[in-house]
Amino acid sequence: MDALTASPLASGPFYLTEVFWTAAGVPAAVLVGCGAIWAAFRASHPKRRLTYAVAHSRLVRRRSDGGLEIRCNGTLLADPHLVTVVLTNPGRRDIASSAFDRGEPFRVSLGVPYAEILGSESLPSADLAPPARIHGAELRIGPGRIGSGTTITYQLLVDKAPSYTCEHSLLDVRVRSAPALPLQRGRTGSRSSQRARSSIS
Repeated sequence: MDALTASPLASGPFYLTEVFWTAAGVPAAVLVGCGAIWAAFRASHPKRRLTYAVAHSRLVRRRSDGGLEIRCNGTLLADPHLVTVVLTNPGRRDIASSAFDRGEPFRVSLGVPYAEILGSESLPSADLAPPARIHGAELRIGPGRIGSGTTITYQLLVDKAPSYTCEHSLLDVRVRSAPALPLQRGRTGSRSSQRARSSIS
C-alpha cells in the first residue's frame, strides 16, 4: 500500500503529469507536420484553373421593312450576331494539351442555325491560341496548350441570338464561368465589326 501511495501516477490529476503532456504533444506535432507538408505541396503544385466567358451583340440594326438582306459565303443570315468567347488561365501553371482527356475539345454549343469563326487572338501574343473549329452550331477548342496568365479570344459570326452551353473534359483543371463583359464599342469593337462585315458578301 505504501508503494502505491508513493507512485507519481497517483500523486495528482493525470492531466498535470509530464507523461500525459508528452503523449499529447505527439499527435499535435504530427498534425502540424502534415499541415506544413500539405502547404508546401500546394505551393509547389498549384491547381490549374480556367475561366470562360461568352458575350454577343447584334451585328447590324434590324429593319422591319425587309429591305436589308445579309449573306455570308452565300448563306442568307436572318439576324447576324457577333459572338466573343474568352478563355483565361489565371493560374500559375500551364494547361497542357494532355489535360484534354482523350483529346476531347472544350465545347461551346451556341444553339444557332449558322456559325463561322472570324478569328482568334492570344495575349500575350507569344502564346498561340489552341486550334478551334466549328462543328454544326458548336465551337470546339483544342486540344492545345493554354499558358499561365494567357487570355484567348475567339470571335464568331452566327445567325440569331445564341444561347450558350459549355462542356469540357479537362483533367485536374478547375473550370468556372466568369462574368461576361459587354463587347467593346471602341477601337477593338471597330476591328471586330470590320472583319465581320468583310466576310459578308
